[in-house]
Amino acid sequence: MSDQTRAMTSDPDDDDPYLFSSPVLPSDPRFLATVANGYVGTAVFSDIMHVGGVYSGTGGHCHRADVPCPLGVQLQLGGAERQELKHCYTLDTRRGVFSASVLSDTVSVSQSIFAHRALPHLLAMEICMERQLTSGEPITVQLLSSFKPQSDDIIFQPAPDYRGGRHIFGQTITPELCGDPRPSIHLLWTPVPPSLMLQAGQSKACWVFLVAVADSAEHAQNTYSLGLDLIDSGDLGPSHHRVWAELWAGSAVELSGPAPLRRAVIGCLYYLLSAFLPLHDTHFQFGGVSPGGLSNGRRGQDYWGHVFWDQDSWVYPAVCLFYPELGRQVLQYRIRTLRGAKHNAQEQGYEGVKFPWESAVSGREVCTEPVYGLQEIHINGDVSLAFRQYLHLTQLSLCLALSLFFLSPSLSFQLSLSLSFPFSLSILS
Repeated sequence: MSDQTRAMTSDPDDDDPYLFSSPVLPSDPRFLATVANGYVGTAVFSDIMHVGGVYSGTGGHCHRADVPCPLGVQLQLGGAERQELKHCYTLDTRRGVFSASVLSDTVSVSQSIFAHRALPHLLAMEICMERQLTSGEPITVQLLSSFKPQSDDIIFQPAPDYRGGRHIFGQTITPELCGDPRPSIHLLWTPVPPSLMLQAGQSKACWVFLVAVADSAEHAQNTYSLGLDLIDSGDLGPSHHRVWAELWAGSAVELSGPAPLRRAVIGCLYYLLSAFLPLHDTHFQFGGVSPGGLSNGRRGQDYWGHVFWDQDSWVYPAVCLFYPELGRQVLQYRIRTLRGAKHNAQEQGYEGVKFPWESAVSGREVCTEPVYGLQEIHINGDVSLAFRQYLHLTQLSLCLALSLFFLSPSLSFQLSLSLSFPFSLSILS
């Protein structure tokens, strides 16, 4: 079981393998739960989020661009409510929601955060307060946050507010390739106050905060408006839960063995599915799967958010077996980066294409240590095998045509390599 999964483990008596609960948070913030939907992801309580395919830095300095996250909020009760507090932190993988709750003798406060599966541009947080006693005194909860509308990777500037939401936009500072366009980010969010109050005489109150992130003002505003509409109709959370229910209906692996093993399998599947875009919406451009997931990958951390061959050999088969349409996103990523792979081969004096040890958007090598990009030559085989697995799984003639188109330059590289290094013939045969 991974450290991240172990840090949020349910009570041994709890038979639901989809719930990971703990009265305390992990001491190492790297093991905090994450929420993601293939387009945007964040670690809970973090003031940073990441967007798929949005990197900053050239070559080996390329890393996921840090986007400020307004929802990195932690609850704190004050006054008499601080006495005998009970905390509970739960990752509900069945619904794709992380929740934190605080219970005192006078009030219960709950906080839920999720990356919306039906609206991939949207993150949402709901905070609810409910009295435990009939006393009518006002009760206040502090919302602790280190959020600042700025980033070391993106130059932001303000834009006019939209429907009560704050709006900033900007471009990444440095493109992956010199001269390439820099990705744009528009961030639109509901302002989070420093505190919330349950008024005298109120028994319960709830507040919802939205974050829309997109590559244009139009997309951000449309998503924010859709989120507000879902709040008004009471369908913001349920519409998200339904999509997760559909995913689990076609991919659940439930064991009858020990509880830790059952939870480990479900937890791993949750994080794999979180890395992929929606099943039915095809207008998004998939940015690939990094070993650290979409929520991680800052400069110097978690492989810098780069895509490895792990995507094709380890992640892809597990997901494609259940959902070939999700697996196809991996193949489309490799096809989209063919030009960069061709450049890699030419740069080393070979024909065909050479898929990189680490890649971002262009398909060129972005590993921080060039030796790996030069000497690791098995990635073409990993990628080619993924295409072959898809062909066997789906029996699609389109995939066969794409495979022939794709494999030809890959084989050209291997043959070219063989002529330079005769020993490799025995490896390839």
